[in-house]
Amino acid sequence: KVTTGFYNCIKHILIVTSDGLKVADVLPRSYLYVTVVAEKNGKTEQASQQYGGRRDFSFYSDDLINKLTNEVIQKVENLFEAVQPPAGEMPVVLGPGVTGILLHEAIGHGMEADFNRKKVSTYSSMLGKKVAQPFVTIIDDGTNPGFLGSINVDDEGSPSKKTVLVENGILTSYLHDKISAKHYGVEPTGNGRRESFEHYPLPRMRNTYMLGGNDLPEDIIKAAGNGIYIENVSNGQVKIGEGDFAFYVSQGRMIENGKLTAPIKDVNIMGNGPKMLENIVMVGNDLVLHEGGAGSCGKAGQSVPVSFGLPTCLVKSLTVGGTQKKGGQS
Repeated sequence: KVTTGFYNCIKHILIVTSDGLKVADVLPRSYLYVTVVAEKNGKTEQASQQYGGRRDFSFYSDDLINKLTNEVIQKVENLFEAVQPPAGEMPVVLGPGVTGILLHEAIGHGMEADFNRKKVSTYSSMLGKKVAQPFVTIIDDGTNPGFLGSINVDDEGSPSKKTVLVENGILTSYLHDKISAKHYGVEPTGNGRRESFEHYPLPRMRNTYMLGGNDLPEDIIKAAGNGIYIENVSNGQVKIGEGDFAFYVSQGRMIENGKLTAPIKDVNIMGNGPKMLENIVMVGNDLVLHEGGAGSCGKAGQSVPVSFGLPTCLVKSLTVGGTQKKGGQS
């Protein structure tokens, strides 16, 4: 069974402030999705995927539709062959693109300035200090054409810009609205966002990603030795203050003797965002920004569109919740 759908809307925004500012923005949003449910030998599996962003109809070519459909079919076929990995601490390779949701959820929220102003975030005393290896640079950019988090101005009228959060391993900035910028004595970063006129602006992410490094993806997988490779995650839970997280791995593979082997399923990964950032020991040269059109981020009862990206990364160790202990039966 194959289900497809298309979503399209255009949001018109007008911002008028008491200090004389008057700006407008037009934000299109669309996405195409495909869901496949299949049955084989009495087992049923399901997979889905979507493409989109701030796009017009010309983006949705026949080639893209065919590519999307074939990718989802391949996902379902892999699930029929999937195994459950051993449980325990092990190296984890994050594949490029959609795994950037881990960066967004487990690390990015902790860099929103309101959490730091209120001393809630682990990063509240870390400005100017080392939070990652020197080859790690993290960006939040509202100017990437076509991506969901892209805006011309934020909901306070501040122009969108690229903000470097972590540069060569050093925490250099938070994400600011006008209130937090005044508190810290800096310029707003264009991150004052809100769901609609019925809500108040808060520091929010836009398109958050890690810059690519110098390592080849195949070298990263080889260096992992024995662990898991994550292609997609979902259903995450994060404690903003501590940065502790748990995510369900919806698509991935075993890594055995430095090679990708069997597909995996029914896996959870657990860890701590700041510690995970410190434990990224290799960064690939293959940065991909996720081109999903349905991605939204929730905070304080508000939902705003966002995107994220990641190159292939090797995390030295994360907790994997499989069905048996590493090295033996549970």
